[in-house]
Amino acid sequence: MSKQAELSMRDTSGHDAFTSRSSARSASVTLFQPRARCSRAYASWTLVVLAMGLLSTGCVEFNHFGQISDRQGTWPVNDVVISQQQSDGSWKRIGNSDGKGKWNILKANIKGGGRIKLEKPGYYTLNMSESEFLQQNNILLEASDDSYQSGRTGSSWDLGR
Repeated sequence: MSKQAELSMRDTSGHDAFTSRSSARSASVTLFQPRARCSRAYASWTLVVLAMGLLSTGCVEFNHFGQISDRQGTWPVNDVVISQQQSDGSWKRIGNSDGKGKWNILKANIKGGGRIKLEKPGYYTLNMSESEFLQQNNILLEASDDSYQSGRTGSSWDLGR
């Protein structure tokens, strides 16, 4: 095949033809090598996949999540209101537990260093410091109306004091 015929043929395979001649044989061997643009596309996609992986793992730092359970039965406690005390003494609701006792709160909503309060009717109110709350992922609430609580006085209890 002549050089001009080789150049005029359009290659649609995505590979450039490379021809070499062996000195032992006079036969022509054609090898296919990937085009440079295919390598660049592969490198670009690899970079995108790596970037997405790094970004998705970093999102965990923006949320605080965990589960609230009953102290005696260890079953999940739903609809627990999670509030934080503001600098003026008022309480601001920052989240609540879902039907499986789990919470997921943006850390941007937890600010000011105020105390955290977890409350639900039928359970003693639990108060703790902000740092203690951020370090815990499993919290146990104590039921206030069970017979094993008959000797307990007061309607709330504090941790960390």
